[in-house]
Amino acid sequence: MAHPHRTSPLEALSLHKYINAGIPHSTPLFSYKTATGWQPLTRADFITHCNNIWVQNRFPNMPGHAFRISSTTELLLQGVNLDIISVQGRWTSQAFLDYWCCIESILPLFISSSVNLNHLQDVDTTIRDFSKRHNVLQF
Repeated sequence: MAHPHRTSPLEALSLHKYINAGIPHSTPLFSYKTATGWQPLTRADFITHCNNIWVQNRFPNMPGHAFRISSTTELLLQGVNLDIISVQGRWTSQAFLDYWCCIESILPLFISSSVNLNHLQDVDTTIRDFSKRHNVLQF
């Protein structure tokens, strides 16, 4: 079997469990060792840690909602209905579309050159239809 890629989530989880083997099994999954015992990983700690890594590698700081929009992008590219994405993400119609006002500049960040252009046009049409259905201005 080939060695898993260094960004493999299973490898990361195995390493996390190995490094934090001494904490009680009853702790939340992403708890970690501290000088005084253990601590659960909070959203704020996670975002801070990510930003520290990104800035050290000359990437910009990213706000926490960047994770939500990238998840939304993934679901959209998989063809999930926008109404479902909106409900699952707890988006209001306007907030959801505010993130999508510049789809032409957002999508290239999340897709490879192998993506079918017809599919991207379908995504754009889907967003426009969603906007009309919810009476939301498009930019």
